[in-house]
Amino acid sequence: MKNHFPPDIGMKTNDFVGFIIFVVICLPVFLLKPERYRVPALISSVIVIIAAFTIFIWALTKQGNGGPLFSNPEAVYGVGKLQGSRLGWVMMRCITSGIGAWSGGVHRLDFSRYARNQGDQLLGQIFVIPLCLLGSNILGIVTTSCARGFYPDEPLLWKLYDLLAAIQRHGSSRARAAVFFASFAFFLSQMSVTIVACGVVGGMDLAALLPRYFTIRRGSFVIAAIGICINPWRILNTANSFISAMSAYGVFLGPLTGIMVADYHFLRSRQLKLSHLYLPNPNSDYWFWHGLNWRAPIAWVLGVWPNMPGFAASVTPKAVHVSTQWIHVYYLSWPLGFSISAFVWMVLNTLWPPPGVGEIDEEVFAGPSQAISYSPSLEKQGDIDLIAKVVENDQV
Repeated sequence: MKNHFPPDIGMKTNDFVGFIIFVVICLPVFLLKPERYRVPALISSVIVIIAAFTIFIWALTKQGNGGPLFSNPEAVYGVGKLQGSRLGWVMMRCITSGIGAWSGGVHRLDFSRYARNQGDQLLGQIFVIPLCLLGSNILGIVTTSCARGFYPDEPLLWKLYDLLAAIQRHGSSRARAAVFFASFAFFLSQMSVTIVACGVVGGMDLAALLPRYFTIRRGSFVIAAIGICINPWRILNTANSFISAMSAYGVFLGPLTGIMVADYHFLRSRQLKLSHLYLPNPNSDYWFWHGLNWRAPIAWVLGVWPNMPGFAASVTPKAVHVSTQWIHVYYLSWPLGFSISAFVWMVLNTLWPPPGVGEIDEEVFAGPSQAISYSPSLEKQGDIDLIAKVVENDQV
């Protein structure tokens, strides 16, 4: 397809057409209830695992070894061998980038509420997620290295769709057929990730934030529209900007995670008044000032700001220049932001203690089928009626 886009757009016409078709296919699926996604997601997971290992084994067999990224990485990248502190800071940047890219998953409580027991999600988070991430990283690095060996004139094919396009250019008609089936497998996988981890999760967050205006479905469509408006193809335009964008999650979510961990585990010792979580008025201990706990934005900003100079220089290296010290601070963005915000949070709450710390309801309800036992701290009958309505509708 002839390209009608200028070079600075970050994508070609055929890429944009494929992107729009993908979005159009995804949108009707948002109409399904989240619990309906389980079986299709499992099926797509099995298919993409088969496709990933097939490409990996094919590349390893075709190359005959691990490829030049393992045998001679300095020649591939055109840089000297990393040693000493330089190697340490590069490793730290990679670790922070990895944590930052998956920081959103740390807060993925939207689907754990569908579990039968409280501990059901622990097995997946502790074992399955690290295993899958490690496995996919190994497959990707080895396959990219092998591809550089038998496609030396191509750039490093870190992106899977670039690798499949190269196979199609250099292969026969059978290769084109194989590319189709591999592309279809990863299309299903990407569709599952986009719908479940982006659209539905974002819809859940909007529905929780503004329940008067958003349902999960309505919020999913809003997230889909925002996903187009942010021009994601620009983020993916170069490997450097992609890594910088992934690291950016750590800059903002590291401090947020620090606040959450410090509040729940250290300040409140995992003791909450469950009934007060569903009171959208000053009668709740968690209402604070018009629903905002003023301590949170202060702790969050203090955890974010040290990383901003290095972040700005990393994302826009041609426009922003900072010292090496600020860059090193940015390489520590997630653990540093986590620690600063957690510390500030504990200090603020020690100096100005919030209400209800360490308190729980005298009695709690276990489910929608059981009668509600409420705390005497619920002063208004209207609050009790509100909680009863929420439980009857199975919204807890």
